[in-house]
Amino acid sequence: MIKFFRRIRQKLLQQNRFSKYLLYAIGEIVLVVIGILIALQINNWNERRKAAIEEKEILENLYENLTLAGQQSESLIAQEKELKQLLIDILGIDSKKGVFGQNDLSDALFKQAVWDLQSNLPVVNSYFNLKNTNKLSLIRNKEINESFTDFEYRLKKLNDALEDRLSVHQIRIDDVFEKDINFLLLVKSNIPEINVSNENPNDYSKILSNQRVRNLLGMKLDFTQDVIDYREELDNAINGLIALIASELRDE
Repeated sequence: MIKFFRRIRQKLLQQNRFSKYLLYAIGEIVLVVIGILIALQINNWNERRKAAIEEKEILENLYENLTLAGQQSESLIAQEKELKQLLIDILGIDSKKGVFGQNDLSDALFKQAVWDLQSNLPVVNSYFNLKNTNKLSLIRNKEINESFTDFEYRLKKLNDALEDRLSVHQIRIDDVFEKDINFLLLVKSNIPEINVSNENPNDYSKILSNQRVRNLLGMKLDFTQDVIDYREELDNAINGLIALIASELRDE
């Protein structure tokens, strides 16, 4: 093809037909430009196609990860609510129930109420991996990106609440086990083979009438309610993202 055009140019020059040669040269330039533009268009289309495929894979991974995170979130909320109710019960402040008596409260139950503390967060590794590798920009849906910003904010608020509760628990509430009860009796629930028959029993009626102990458990109850609120806000954010991503995948 190149030899063909070269022969035409040489023939026109030999015939001294400059005006026609000029028109031919312009036409050849136009053809080259059109060829370049077509090549660029094809390349851009191919890049967009590859980006769309990668975006779909990203959304699918996020959907799977968020679905698992949502299940974790619901389980964690249920555990927090169980702890909340247990604290209310042993403090005897449930308006729908009677006061817990000593016969109703076992060492294992007291240990669960005072000792247990859930500090886990729902795991969404896919999002943070994408963020660290700057792949989030491949998600074109603005609403999804904005929802992830809200999700990260809710996650941070929950983490702060968990750290606050843990800090108070370690500094103040764990003190109950050292000063106010016979802890060896509580160990029995974890190590059943030990013999605690000679240990003095815990008088939970007396322990739970101590205002200091009640205040400490009240603090834990208050922190736990804050954690539940933040967990539920995060759970709503997770479910909102799942719905948005599912809708985006259906539309592709």
